[in-house]
Amino acid sequence: MQIKIIKNRIKCKFCGDILESNSRHDFKFCSCGKVSIDGGQFYLKRSGYPGDWEELSEVIEIN
Repeated sequence: MQIKIIKNRIKCKFCGDILESNSRHDFKFCSCGKVSIDGGQFYLKRSGYPGDWEELSEVIEIN
């Protein structure tokens, strides 16, 4: 299975920031520094503990 990334975003469960990465190297931290995001529509990269963010990305399956 392959996916196409429509929106690459997460929400920090600590500070409530919603982060969206819009391009390949658009790396962003939330304001409290617990989580970060990168990858735009090329890859889904997260930093931090997986329980510290809520996944908000939109993807579709492609063949």
